[in-house]
Amino acid sequence: MGTLKRFDHSRSVRNLFALIALCIGFAKPSSAFELKPSELRGKASQKKPSVLQQRFFQKSWRPEIGVLGGSFINEAYTKTTTLGFRGGLFFNEWVGAEFQYLTTTVDDTEDRKALNSVKYRDLEEDKVVSPDPETNPIYGVKDANAVLAPFYGKLNLFDQYIVYTDLYLSGGMAKVDTAQGELNAVSLGLGQRFYMLEALSVRLDFRDRIYTEQRRGKSSRKNALSIDLGFSYFFF
Repeated sequence: MGTLKRFDHSRSVRNLFALIALCIGFAKPSSAFELKPSELRGKASQKKPSVLQQRFFQKSWRPEIGVLGGSFINEAYTKTTTLGFRGGLFFNEWVGAEFQYLTTTVDDTEDRKALNSVKYRDLEEDKVVSPDPETNPIYGVKDANAVLAPFYGKLNLFDQYIVYTDLYLSGGMAKVDTAQGELNAVSLGLGQRFYMLEALSVRLDFRDRIYTEQRRGKSSRKNALSIDLGFSYFFF
């Protein structure tokens, strides 16, 4: 009887292993790639979103006024700082127009002061003079520009503050008041706006005003490059 019991136990163990092997042989391996998102999350959207987030700040048909200050960065022998105001209006979120007026303060650079300290006698006029370089300082600017702002986004500042911003291009005409009179110019610009409050933004602008002036009796093209920082306020 003891032998029969041991025999039955061994056969039961073998049957159990055979059943496990049979299950493994017929089982179909599953994979995560076979799971369809539509079956887990419902029907997928057929239309892709055009934007991930709508604009938080809008400027369409909101009159804008602002103040700005900066300098012309490529004037020879003079330091020319600027101060002015601007006004503008966007017809939608991408296209607008603006006008700005600048007045300047012109000071001699250290190089020019050093040249003016040198004295020599002019043989033709028989008097003591200083070597004074030829300059055409800028006393003021009036700009009328179209503005294109196709880039809009936001910046994450240390995961603590979101700064909304847009990047824009500008182009138009300008009147540049110089020592040679008021000269017509083409104005080209690149700028970026940072929105601080619902109606307040900070602007950084780089502009090139291209005009023709006289140098040693000949016409010469001038690129007057300026950079300025300003604040703008949107009404309504």
